[in-house]
Amino acid sequence: MSKINEQIDQFPVAEDTKFMLKELVSRKRKTDGLKSRRNGLTLLNGTLIIVLMFWLIKAASSASSGNVFSLIGYLGSSSASVIFILLAVSLFAYSGSLSKEYKKQKQKYEDLRAETLLKLTASWKSREDSKLRDEITKLLKDQMDINLRFYS
Repeated sequence: MSKINEQIDQFPVAEDTKFMLKELVSRKRKTDGLKSRRNGLTLLNGTLIIVLMFWLIKAASSASSGNVFSLIGYLGSSSASVIFILLAVSLFAYSGSLSKEYKKQKQKYEDLRAETLLKLTASWKSREDSKLRDEITKLLKDQMDINLRFYS
């Protein structure tokens, strides 16, 4: 069990609130993991585009006849070039899929964050209990960068 989950367990709140906070932390971790994978793939795709552009320029200069079909024949003549092009296309397709998954996970995280914010706002009085809410909010913000103070 992680440190943040142990700290959440120590709060004197209802079990459903603890479960909601733990799920929020879990979704934040998953969203952050997808974001870092997406950023890595973006960097890799950019590198592939640069390599592919240089390769096409080299192929166009070596096939100086100006015929597009001879350029396509040149690219298809080597099995390494075909594998490289297939790898690039596959990587672009995977990047698109990962981006959609990230957006979906981010929306799920944001929805739960808003629900948690409503629950914590609605169920707390501005007396002694507000100190506990402030402590929970500060803990999640400091350790996981989860904002429970406001929506936007």
